[in-house]
Amino acid sequence: MQIRKRIIARLLVLLGVAGVLWSFLLLSNSRRVVRVDLTVSGITNVNGEQVALVRLRNSGNRTVEWNGADIPWRCRAETRQGWTNFVAGYMTGGGWLIPATNQDFEVRLPEGTRRWQVGVSFQEASPRMELGARIYHLKFVRFVPDFVWDLIPRTPGKDHEIWSEVFTNFVEAKP
Repeated sequence: MQIRKRIIARLLVLLGVAGVLWSFLLLSNSRRVVRVDLTVSGITNVNGEQVALVRLRNSGNRTVEWNGADIPWRCRAETRQGWTNFVAGYMTGGGWLIPATNQDFEVRLPEGTRRWQVGVSFQEASPRMELGARIYHLKFVRFVPDFVWDLIPRTPGKDHEIWSEVFTNFVEAKP
């Protein structure tokens, strides 16, 4: 009975060490590239308001993240009063975008908008956030002790900001 317990304990330790090594190998790839695209799918009217449909697509092989307290979506709009900057909306869902995924959102444009542009701010995920985002859907993660998570570095990655092209909402009448 005692030998069986030792064998089981050794197997569990071996599996744990293999899992940690696999995690570090997954996160240490130096050829990871951040490639995020911001595209506008179109404009629609919702209850009399103009709404731009925007998609953020992570086509790179590195997870990107944003701080949940910050609002990463911004919009610049030109109306009769001139150009104005405003917060385009709040993020729903997780605070990250793993590779080969999209995040769609809506931007409500001010009344009388002539031209507009949407921008987003994000940063490369830290190794800790990268691992967390990639295994978020797994049920066993909630049973991982905090000291194991503390072994993974929290160093934040490089900040990025991208903007869409400037879109025009009206056609000027020619005399």
